[in-house]
Amino acid sequence: MDLDDFTKCYLCLGLRINQHINGYVEHYYGPSEFKDLIKAEGKVSPIKLIQDCKNLICQLKEQGFEEKRQRFLEKTLVGIQTILRILNGEKIPYLEQVEKLFDFKPRLQNDNFFFDLTSQAEKIYKGDGNLSNRIKNYAQRRIVPPKNIKILMLKAINIAKKRTIELFPDLLPLNEKVILNEVKDKSWPMYNWYLGNYTSKIDINISTIYYWTSLLNFACHEGYPGHHMESAVRDLLLFHNKGYFETSILMIYTPEMVIHEGLGELAERILFNPSESNKILLDEFCPNPSIEDDIETLIKQNKIRDGFRVFNYNLAYYKYVKGWNDDELTKYSRDFKVIPEIGIKAMLRFISDKIWAPYIPVYQGERLIIEKFGKEPTPRQFQELMVNQTLPSDLV
Repeated sequence: MDLDDFTKCYLCLGLRINQHINGYVEHYYGPSEFKDLIKAEGKVSPIKLIQDCKNLICQLKEQGFEEKRQRFLEKTLVGIQTILRILNGEKIPYLEQVEKLFDFKPRLQNDNFFFDLTSQAEKIYKGDGNLSNRIKNYAQRRIVPPKNIKILMLKAINIAKKRTIELFPDLLPLNEKVILNEVKDKSWPMYNWYLGNYTSKIDINISTIYYWTSLLNFACHEGYPGHHMESAVRDLLLFHNKGYFETSILMIYTPEMVIHEGLGELAERILFNPSESNKILLDEFCPNPSIEDDIETLIKQNKIRDGFRVFNYNLAYYKYVKGWNDDELTKYSRDFKVIPEIGIKAMLRFISDKIWAPYIPVYQGERLIIEKFGKEPTPRQFQELMVNQTLPSDLV
């Protein structure tokens, strides 16, 4: 691919920001010489980078890109400019940050939604003691020993891949693959790193506690048809086939991350209905199905857990908008009686991480997709989002 000045400046801008925020560039498979150049030159001042970004914004209309692509790059550059303003010391309120970085307005979930899930949990989780202890007892018997995580994740990924190929024939590039790697002491449980050449490395944080009830969801979200598949397909169809240079660099504070995480959150539901998912989990991952609940009850329990997935944003909102401290956030979390203490601590650690604090709202991409296409998006709709440059504001 021949690279013009606009392309070179765009790619180098992202790589230069990564010198200030390690992890800002989630993946890059553009020309390797750019990475070497940026590493050798050291950090460039945010003021200079802001000017570079403004120049790209001014030059964008002169590039002759089709309208949809131009709009995608325009919104991306707004996100880039916003993070540079923050790097330069400008104080931007949290909600304004989110809207400019990610091209949508996040929504706070009403507490009654969570209290309703708590009421359902009171009926579903049997046993002695209060609800928190009953849920804790369920969780303890479902823990996967750390030594088994990697092999079980490989099994889950193979199951997800097989169904993905059935639903999306001829979409995956030839020779694509996923590598599993164990890490420790991260603020997240698993992370997919796309390496280029249709290959991903999924890091599994073995410092996290895992439950067999969640393994298929992780495999779908991080692997097939989630992050790995999306990255590999976009690499082939957008970067190699169309020459879209921007696909070769994924920056975490940009609008496309909302669609990226939305697809990941929906991935399991695209492949399997709730009965199928839970039957697979019972048959393939549960160490002792004879002591477990039936599939109907497991479905109800999953619904409660899925509902609390959006709780992270409520915590982030109260921390960064309302100024609550960790004690207040912990008390608020305990009010719903469903989240175990270890889960509360994990959430607080995640939302307090400087890298991920602005990122928390992007998981609402799932909500945006559902509001656009309905509660159960079709594989065709899922694929269209994967292979096109869709913005969050396109779904509103």
